[in-house]
Amino acid sequence: MKPIFLFSLRYFFFPLTKIFVEKIEGEENIPKTNNFIIAPNHLNGRDHFFIGYTFKKNIRDIGFVGAMDKLKTFFQSGLLYYLGETIVINRKKESREKIIEKIQKEIKNNKIIVIYPEGDSNHKNRLLKGRTGIAELITKNIGVLPVGLRNGKRGRIISIGKLINFSQEIEELEKTKKESQYLILRKITDKIMNRISSLSKKPYLYEKN
Repeated sequence: MKPIFLFSLRYFFFPLTKIFVEKIEGEENIPKTNNFIIAPNHLNGRDHFFIGYTFKKNIRDIGFVGAMDKLKTFFQSGLLYYLGETIVINRKKESREKIIEKIQKEIKNNKIIVIYPEGDSNHKNRLLKGRTGIAELITKNIGVLPVGLRNGKRGRIISIGKLINFSQEIEELEKTKKESQYLILRKITDKIMNRISSLSKKPYLYEKN
C-alpha cells in the first residue's frame, strides 16, 4: 500500500470504521504468520475497510484482489485500487492462468491475500456460488481463513473462523490429471463457502461437504 494511504487508514479511516463495527469475533484465530488467504463473503464496497480494520496489525502485508473489468469499477474504485496497490485483474482480457500467476507472485512475496470467493458484492440473503480461484492458489503451506460479514443491530459484525488446511486435497490434486481436477477444486471451494456460511449466517445452497 502507498505510504500516504497507510497513514490515512491508521489515523482516519480505521477510527471512522470502528464506529460502524458492532463486534469482531474469533480474533484469536488469526495466524501469527503470513501464509494464509483471507476469504470473506462480500456485502458491498465498504467490506475492504472492515477487513482492513479487522486485520490492522497485518495491514502492511495485506493485498486485496480486485476486478477491473467494468467501466463503473474504474470510476468508483480506481483511485482506491491505486492507493491500496490492489492486485488488479481483468477477467475479460486476462487468461485465468495469467490471473492465478499474478496472485501467486504476491503470495510468494509473503503477502496475505484477500479474495472474495463470491466474486461480486452480494446483497441477497444467501451466498452466491463460490468461484474456484482460491482453490487454485492454495498449497500445502497456504491455508484459508474464512471470514463472515453480516449486519448487526448497531453495525457490522465480523466473524473470523479457524484456519482451514487442505493438505489432503492438495495431494489429490497432485495425483490427478489437470483435465480432471475440477471436482477437487469444487470440493475445496464448497468447503470454504460452507465455513463462510456458518460465520456470515447466510445459507449456501450449493454442494455440501
